[in-house]
Amino acid sequence: MTADLATTLLDQVAPVWSERLVLGQDVAASPERTMEAVRATSLGEARFASLLVAVRTRGRSLGSDLPFVQTGDFEPGFVRLGESEREVCIGFVGRPWPGGAPEPAPADADGFRDREALDCVKVAVSIRCGAAAYGTLLVTETRIVVGPLAERPFGLYWRLVRPASNAVRRSLLRAIARCAEAGTLS
Repeated sequence: MTADLATTLLDQVAPVWSERLVLGQDVAASPERTMEAVRATSLGEARFASLLVAVRTRGRSLGSDLPFVQTGDFEPGFVRLGESEREVCIGFVGRPWPGGAPEPAPADADGFRDREALDCVKVAVSIRCGAAAYGTLLVTETRIVVGPLAERPFGLYWRLVRPASNAVRRSLLRAIARCAEAGTLS
């Protein structure tokens, strides 16, 4: 068995990190069909994720039918970092803890990569597909760069939020898998 060691978009925009989360989901569908589902699945289709994100955003996220990967197109602090045939990458720059705020979003992936995180965090999220004998391995990977002045507030915040953050990602992966496997895509 060999591993595909190709460089990902995430490697290009967040080559180093302070924190990293990787979750996977087996999908009984082709990588092409699964990526179509990645691009089409809304947060609302991931019910548990939708609930947790609604709590975090104080209800602002409720009712949005936009695909999750378009988050970078409408949320403060978020930016679409890139997209390829098998990967979508979005990023956030700011202070997500209580009392914090998003930073102005970088214009593009280069701006994100080159941005220095002093008193904030940079979060890059990738959703990508890899071919497998059973169909597709769907992976979400999150890399977080914690600035030196943000270590304490982020550390406290992250200890509380990390379990919910994992639950959001798992819920989203399951929703994408359901969409890809159901054959309801165009």
